[in-house]
Amino acid sequence: MADRPMTESELNARYIAATRRFAEASSWRAYIELADEFHALDTYSDAAQMYLRCIKAASAPAYREITERIASLSAPTADEYREAARVMQLISDYSDARELARVYAIRAKAFDYAEATALVMNSDATLEEIGRAVEIFRAIKGYKDTRELLERYERYYGEKMYAEGVALMERAHVYSAFEDAAEIFERVSYYADAAALAATCRKRAQKLRPKSKKVRTSNVPAKTDEVAVTRVRDTVTATRVKPKKQTPADETRNQLREVWESLDKRRLVWVILWWALFVADLSFSISISGSQNAWIAKYANELRLASTIVAVVTAALGVRDLLRMLTPSMRRKLGKAALRVLARIVKPFVTAVTKVLAGIGIDLTRRNRLGGRDERSIVFGDEEKVKKPKKRLKNDLKWAEQTDNAARVRFIFIDYMIRRIREGYRMKRTMTPAEIGRDVTRDEEEQKLFQAYDMARYAGKGAADELTDALVGELRAIAQKQKKN
Repeated sequence: MADRPMTESELNARYIAATRRFAEASSWRAYIELADEFHALDTYSDAAQMYLRCIKAASAPAYREITERIASLSAPTADEYREAARVMQLISDYSDARELARVYAIRAKAFDYAEATALVMNSDATLEEIGRAVEIFRAIKGYKDTRELLERYERYYGEKMYAEGVALMERAHVYSAFEDAAEIFERVSYYADAAALAATCRKRAQKLRPKSKKVRTSNVPAKTDEVAVTRVRDTVTATRVKPKKQTPADETRNQLREVWESLDKRRLVWVILWWALFVADLSFSISISGSQNAWIAKYANELRLASTIVAVVTAALGVRDLLRMLTPSMRRKLGKAALRVLARIVKPFVTAVTKVLAGIGIDLTRRNRLGGRDERSIVFGDEEKVKKPKKRLKNDLKWAEQTDNAARVRFIFIDYMIRRIREGYRMKRTMTPAEIGRDVTRDEEEQKLFQAYDMARYAGKGAADELTDALVGELRAIAQKQKKN
């Protein structure tokens, strides 16, 4: 359904609000949002000129920040490239933004193409993963051989989903099952008559959906005076405006009623039958041991084996019919609930094993537990695992973001340690900064760096005054000197 056109007063209100925000805007993101707002106002007043002003105000800072951020990221994601391309397209008249928008868009498509091809080339890919790949191919249609891949896997996905929808539609007998079938057909509306079947399922679901009870109102007598008619009308209006408030018990009953109406009653009978047989079989198996019958005592082992087989078969058939009795949405909820229960049961055992292994020096979490930003910024790992430090080690901190001298000392120390590890130094996880300093330092200048870092770790406890600007400058000069060497 098309959006309702805005009235003159609504256009004016949005325009005034946008111009007020334009006067208060201070970042390029705010200007980009305002550009979208003025673009939505179309030809109202000078909205077109305000749109150009917003784009012009956002161009330089947006261009600078995006190019710097993309250059600083070691491995930008497809979403990051896509957002960068979108902004560059908006400011396409600034510098080489138009060309960068094209480059970023191509890189984003390359990421999406790699993800989609990995999904379809996986022999164990599920139908949902194939559907995800089809959506990606459709979004980047025209890139490389996506047209051929889309045609091939779109047909395959359509056939599978269509067959699943038809099977669900044929055995559906409640409105929720028809709605699930309609959703499946709508996903592959391009295939065969899936669109028509989706509409049919929607109609059947609407017919089977429980009707809401209407509010009963008393009839107004035909021959009454005007005062009586007004009184009756007010009573009816009050009844409609103030419906009875539902209590938690009422909500629970409504939910249980909806679940009961959505169940397959025929399957429910079979579930009860199979589980009744299962219970009877267990009772018989228990009674074998205490039976005084000579024949039962003679063939007790054979009877127990047969009883076990019957118990397994009846339990399996009961579970099968239980799952078939539920709608797909109810099965998904049941599966998620079962996973949550299993996670709660397993979590204490996993925690206990992790603590035991951590006590003997094995850290399964692959991360340090020292609790500091500076310790987490360098991924040390175990000695035998530091095989490619140049690719793994990176300082996540930025010099311009450090707010005090203690943070700057940490930054210098991290850069120093990364450089030494890249040179081949191997460090044990359990070593303290003092032990590392005795093991790695080559002269007094490096020892001064470790002493300053030891103070920076306790800067919040009174040692911050000793970390002066002069000391930070000296440490940075030492780091630069060691870097050149």
